Amino acid sequence: MKSRLLLGLTALVLTAAPQAAAEPGDGPLISTTCSYAQLESALKVQAPNLADELATRPTAQAKLAEFIALPVDQRKQRLQDVLDRNPQWRSTIEEKRNTPEGQEKIAMLARIAETCHDY
Repeated sequence: MKSRLLLGLTALVLTAAPQAAAEPGDGPLISTTCSYAQLESALKVQAPNLADELATRPTAQAKLAEFIALPVDQRKQRLQDVLDRNPQWRSTIEEKRNTPEGQEKIAMLARIAETCHDY
């Protein structure tokens, strides 16, 4: 159960996209060309609380690093497979996206994706 929750949280983070995006998976972190190390460094600077939370979860770090190492098309397919197996997550993601906190997180993740090459 814990790993499902962790995977769901990871999916939410990775699917963060502007509200106008058609589907989860259109987010900037899905299509980034940054390495996991670059993303982690950008996160530490731009979202230290989130970086600290991730630092306490080695399994999440490993899964995220593995995911980011995939080519973009494989990331999209893997995410689609997870959402197909867990259709309830799609509505949860949409609900979270539509909150002020969700929009704030989306903006923050977009900034990280835009600047991660600087790290």
